[in-house]
Amino acid sequence: MAQRTDPGEARRPGASGSAARSLGDVLSNATFRRLWLAGALTSAMRWLDLLVLGVFIYDLTGSPGSVALYFFVRMIPRVLFGIVIGTIADRISRQTMLVAGFLALAAVATGLGALVLTERIEYWHLLVGGFVAGIFWSSEFPVRRAMIGDVVEPALIGRAIALDIGTSAFTRMLGPVLGGVLLEGIGAQAAFFLEAAAFLGAAAVVASLRYRPPTSGRPRSSPLRDVADAARYLRASQLLMGVFAVSFVMNLLAFPYMTMVPVIGRETLEIDAVRIGLLTSAEGLGAVLGSALIAARAPEGSYARIYYFGSMLFLVCVLLFSRSQVYLVSLGLLWLAGFGMTSFATMQTTLVVASAAPEMRGRALGALSLSIGSNPLGALHIGAMADVLGAPLATTISAAEGLAALALVGVAWPVLRGEFRAAPEPAGAAGPPGAEGPR
Repeated sequence: MAQRTDPGEARRPGASGSAARSLGDVLSNATFRRLWLAGALTSAMRWLDLLVLGVFIYDLTGSPGSVALYFFVRMIPRVLFGIVIGTIADRISRQTMLVAGFLALAAVATGLGALVLTERIEYWHLLVGGFVAGIFWSSEFPVRRAMIGDVVEPALIGRAIALDIGTSAFTRMLGPVLGGVLLEGIGAQAAFFLEAAAFLGAAAVVASLRYRPPTSGRPRSSPLRDVADAARYLRASQLLMGVFAVSFVMNLLAFPYMTMVPVIGRETLEIDAVRIGLLTSAEGLGAVLGSALIAARAPEGSYARIYYFGSMLFLVCVLLFSRSQVYLVSLGLLWLAGFGMTSFATMQTTLVVASAAPEMRGRALGALSLSIGSNPLGALHIGAMADVLGAPLATTISAAEGLAALALVGVAWPVLRGEFRAAPEPAGAAGPPGAEGPR
């Protein structure tokens, strides 16, 4: 069974029709609520951090390429360590891993804040801090989302993930605006110290959980055997391979546009850090509304289609944003892009968590991190073009490449345009690798 928490810590809804399949059932799960709260705290700081560092590095160096290089360094740990972290998460306490990661992120933020406060900060400090923080951000994604899959029953995973993604989208509105205000009013050190406090709070929340991980009932094999088993399991699933392909394209050619938003804001739209924060937040507002629609109304069978066509919508909006020279038009396009973003983000995790066996979730999400790890390559790609062609044209080219690549993915994996339904898992059973295919 998917539920692994102590009695009284989370309530299992019964099979009582559509009323039981509601957000109320998800929110009645006390373990999920705490994981959700920890995710909200850290997500707000992630978006704050991205805005502050994007503007701070550009003001420090004057180079779009330096901004892109920082985000490459920050994301490369996903490529280097994603599957390793997922394998470890399937073997040891996910709770311990998550707490340790939040404490490490608090330490990095404190160190950077102290360097800014004492006016000793240099670009290489940010690169080192970004790489170290990237290692622990790489663990947050597979570990916390795998824990959500552990404590929520299969039929409710879509709603639980939509709620979690919707909260992340809300913090995407709050975080950049708060970051812009702190950066303009006090300085980058205030943002870093706020991050440290939030990470400590998240660590305390996760440490308070009474959580028991899933058990497969199978003998423990070597770590290398675990990785090999996961590779065979994932390759056998057309749906999972299609999800990974879309994620690779989006992270390589779509999401790196975010590294260019501070540059486009400064150079093309000629706005200050606060309005750049509002520009970034517009996407978050659209994502909040989109998440609410998905959580309340998305039919389970449409999950794969929402994922694929929502990704297409996002890329179209980014392409149009790159050509806009009017601030309000740019705001509107990024607001609409938020609907595509939340369709991608919600269903990416939902499809992986719902279709992978419980004992495979950490490794499946770790493998997904490899696809997400294409983002640093995309950051270098768009950064190099921006130094030569300018940020707007570089963003246009990247988005156009992404649309072409997604069209090819849709042809190669038609399951993404079919129906998907999560099947209840028998206790301790992995199930056939391809069992999650089109229904």
